[in-house]
Amino acid sequence: MTRQSGLLVIAIGALCVGVLVYVFDRQPEYVYFLPGWLSLESHIGGLFGSIGNYLPTLIHVYAFILLTVVVAVPSVTKLIPVCLAWFTLDSLFEIAQLNPIAQWIGSHTPGWFTGIPFLENTADYFLMGTFDVFDLFSIAIGTLTAYLTIIFCIRSAKNVAYTEKT
Repeated sequence: MTRQSGLLVIAIGALCVGVLVYVFDRQPEYVYFLPGWLSLESHIGGLFGSIGNYLPTLIHVYAFILLTVVVAVPSVTKLIPVCLAWFTLDSLFEIAQLNPIAQWIGSHTPGWFTGIPFLENTADYFLMGTFDVFDLFSIAIGTLTAYLTIIFCIRSAKNVAYTEKT
């Protein structure tokens, strides 16, 4: 298995865990992509417990760093900028849920976003979202975990290549 395919499998697996958090722990009326028939929250309710509040934030940054490295980053020297870029982007989305910022975004969201999938919920994402400092911590942990995962995969691939040559 190549380094890229290993990272791809890990990223997809992480995203699947994130989806499971929404299926088991979230009410469908608050999740854009979750149809009511798929939600098991009312039947099981809180499978992931309190960690389920922060796991999607951690997984998002983690998986997207891995996917970016798989698709666009052939060298380890570009890893830190990728990690910092995703950390910054996810952190800005979290900070933008602070009420004054969210109100500003909500009032400046273009009307033509209505009816366009994903864009149609831009204002609601910020206005109905809740800023949580622990989400910032989970973003930081996800970023660090992604960095360490990639370094581990690179080193493992080098060790495999070295042992195959000897």
